[in-house]
Amino acid sequence: MYRKPMQVLMIVMFMPVHSVGFAAEKAKPAEIEMHHPKGWVFTMPKGDPAKGRAVYEKFSCYSCHEVRGEKFPPLDKGQAVGPELSQMGPMHPLEYFTESTINPSAVAAKKYRGPDGKSKMPDFNADMTVQELIDVSAYMASLKPKGVAKSVTGEGKVIAVVPETREIIVEHGDIEGFMEAMTMGFKANPTSLLKTVKAGDRIRFTIDTDKRVITRIEKLK
Repeated sequence: MYRKPMQVLMIVMFMPVHSVGFAAEKAKPAEIEMHHPKGWVFTMPKGDPAKGRAVYEKFSCYSCHEVRGEKFPPLDKGQAVGPELSQMGPMHPLEYFTESTINPSAVAAKKYRGPDGKSKMPDFNADMTVQELIDVSAYMASLKPKGVAKSVTGEGKVIAVVPETREIIVEHGDIEGFMEAMTMGFKANPTSLLKTVKAGDRIRFTIDTDKRVITRIEKLK
């Protein structure tokens, strides 16, 4: 039945308030979040490692970082202000390399910092485009050590044992051909190894280089 506009207005005016509210609630779209969602983390878009390699070369990153297996010019003598990178690819998420590029002092190890406490790495923020940053991050994250033995042995001191993540945190020396000296968390396989050590123990340990897990531990005196 056709109703004139005034009749429709009168019907709406005299509807119970709760009914009008219900109708509006049913009609409104899904709530829009005007803040960052719970659990939000920054993630990088997918980049092109091949283009990222060209960016790496463009900015002469090889002057300070060795990349085993790549045919870049040799390091500038006395200018190695960062770690060898092929070992780093499997160890960190993509965003780690992004942060290392735009804010190197946030993650630089102590030995790569100057007397002022800041990273010795130069700042490329004024020269590098966002797309170049995306691609060079993808390149560094894609790197993997080449020609590494199936297992290697290192020595160091246990900093902590973390049963929840099945990790042993070890401050270790150079592991030749695999990893430079650093403090690193390794998962233990078998997990029974977690019960054999405690913080402060000096150990010799064997790493499965494919799985990046400790497979054997020997306590040192």
